[in-house]
Amino acid sequence: MEITFWGVRGSYPVPGPATVRYGGQTSCVEVRTRDGQVVIFDAGTGLRALGQKLAREASAERRRYTILLSHVHWDHIQGLPFFEPAYIPDTVIDVYALLTAADELHQVIGGITRHEFFPIPLEAVPADFQFHEVEPGVPIAIGGVKILPIALNHPFGSVGYRLDGDGTSVAYISDTAPFTEVLHKQHFLSGLELLTEEDRASLVKMRAELVDAIRGCDTVIYDTHYVPDEYARFPHYGHSTPDQALEILAGNDVRRLILYHHAPAHDDDQMDTIAAEYRARGAEVGIDVITACEGMVLTVGVARVVAA
Repeated sequence: MEITFWGVRGSYPVPGPATVRYGGQTSCVEVRTRDGQVVIFDAGTGLRALGQKLAREASAERRRYTILLSHVHWDHIQGLPFFEPAYIPDTVIDVYALLTAADELHQVIGGITRHEFFPIPLEAVPADFQFHEVEPGVPIAIGGVKILPIALNHPFGSVGYRLDGDGTSVAYISDTAPFTEVLHKQHFLSGLELLTEEDRASLVKMRAELVDAIRGCDTVIYDTHYVPDEYARFPHYGHSTPDQALEILAGNDVRRLILYHHAPAHDDDQMDTIAAEYRARGAEVGIDVITACEGMVLTVGVARVVAA
């Protein structure tokens, strides 16, 4: 499998002179199998450039695309109205999302293309959008790819995905907080002083299931939005640090960690510092740590990086 990073930021897009090297578009990662099947993690603003590429490649035989949404916060769906294949007839776009969001997913996506906000409503585009519910722990298969959804700790819920195909594997873990002092629930969060025994048990279970799900995975793309001092100030936002990602992956037979979902306030110079620090920390525990940048291409299962 080959993965391409089209958007690596969290929260909101920040393209500009301070983010030239790492990029400023929000969450979107393309996975392509050897037989040309395309699976897309999230539909942030990076989806626009990916859509332009896919539209150029479109043929009568290949006009079906799979989008796996972690959740429906703005930075993960904002690119959908600008996804060029949506405007090509006979295209099918399969959108997978959490059970808790999927009953209303067509209304959520349709809502951002209402006439007050966008010139063309979703139901008027030529492509056929098909919405599918996913449930953490219940595997699905799309073509030759096996997909395992994974519950994550994020406000209103989020889901990660492990993909197995082409004899290798990649996991996408965004967005999630650690599984310690804060439990995020659908409409509220519990602080440290409010955690019940049931809450603590839920966190332990969620962490254990994540560790099991990514065991032996070749490459893990992980939400590392904050550095530690930032996380200490914003634990309720539902994001992790590189240290917390390494703690989950260490000793779990994972070859490579990709730092991802960078904070919009982190400019290129700070990202350089983060990349160097955690490359060294990863080496200490036998994990190859790479910091995602827009346009980066990785071959999963092979130690090769194509620079942006």
